Amino acid sequence: MIRNPATACMICVFLANFAGCASVEPHLMPTPAVFKDERLDLAPRLPLELRSTRLPVFFATTRAAATAGEPGHYTNDAGDGMTLGAAGVRLGAPGWTWDELVASDRTNTLSHARIGAVERVEEFGKAREDGERGDAERRFLAAIDAQLAKSNNKELVLYVHGYRVTFDEVSVQMGSFAHYLGHGAMVTFQWPTGLNFWNYITDCPRAERYIPDIERLIALVARSSAENINIIAYSCGSPLLAAALARLRARHPGEGRAELARRYRIGNIIFAASDVDLKTFAHEYVPPSLDLARQLIVYASRNDRALGFSSLIAGASRLGRPDVADLTPQELERLATDPRFQVIDISDVRGAHEMGGMRGHGYWYANDWISTDITLSLRHAIPPGQRCLVNPPGKQRIWLLPENYPQCVADRLLAAFPELRR
Repeated sequence: MIRNPATACMICVFLANFAGCASVEPHLMPTPAVFKDERLDLAPRLPLELRSTRLPVFFATTRAAATAGEPGHYTNDAGDGMTLGAAGVRLGAPGWTWDELVASDRTNTLSHARIGAVERVEEFGKAREDGERGDAERRFLAAIDAQLAKSNNKELVLYVHGYRVTFDEVSVQMGSFAHYLGHGAMVTFQWPTGLNFWNYITDCPRAERYIPDIERLIALVARSSAENINIIAYSCGSPLLAAALARLRARHPGEGRAELARRYRIGNIIFAASDVDLKTFAHEYVPPSLDLARQLIVYASRNDRALGFSSLIAGASRLGRPDVADLTPQELERLATDPRFQVIDISDVRGAHEMGGMRGHGYWYANDWISTDITLSLRHAIPPGQRCLVNPPGKQRIWLLPENYPQCVADRLLAAFPELRR
């Protein structure tokens, strides 16, 4: 909420004069650094059936379907209810073989992003608002279970995006993440948002209406055969996820962590470049998230310009660019004493911190070191020290990526899985 009308006016004028439309050409994320290590060959761990440039990305969307002649498959307008389905994603250029895709993993650069596309969409139907399983829910779960049955990776990832992206853009981006995760099941929650910078003023607050949909989606995918569910939210998708998790926890007031772990099987909950009020997060959202998950991971950067603007608009610091002075000593102590709560400061990680958009805001997929840790965290609920992260002196619960980070990760993978050696 904008507290100062003069500030709101200033921001709107700035955005109107200096911001244009977002690029909506779907593209793959740059290759995470560990996949470029010449000693590693991860492809043999993927079943032959899945060695393809095409894979499914499952979705639940509150966007309206595109009509004939419109670009993409879903628009940036609100639809009627939540539609469940699967997007058929192609990674790379038309006609690429699996070997060409894998070869491109080692040679691609940020300045020459690889293209991708949503080639088809299969709709399973509208989700029920009462949370019960109808025909759409049964078909959705059956398709997810069929995908998991093919893969050695039996985990499911759920992603809640930020604003200013298209349906196809999100699907291709998360399809490339699924490629590096060894498939498993990738699910996106896609809400309607415009493609201009100034849509932030209205779209993010309006998206709060979809919090119950996210809550129902998490409960639904917990009925799949996935061994674990890892969840990631980005930018102003983060307050939506945080509130949905709080609602989900409130469903079961008499259950403790062990019962909730059996019910929902949530491994990591990840907040990247998160546009959430810091005090609200610490007070209202950390306790229910830690009750539901094995680990709660926050990526933060003091160089995130988008969250700098958000802090100015809101009059308070954001989770992804925190000012700890906003928290009481008691709140800081409570966060510092739980080892399952991790803050990863990526401010000084070398390399790109954006891939279009505002400076410092897209690091979690644009930077190959940071995306390596994101990929590991979406695959395994292991502590940060085992992921090669280190503590700076005097900051027990702040984690950093060390100078030898990619080599350390590759060394540990080779030690654990010698068969990966090329």
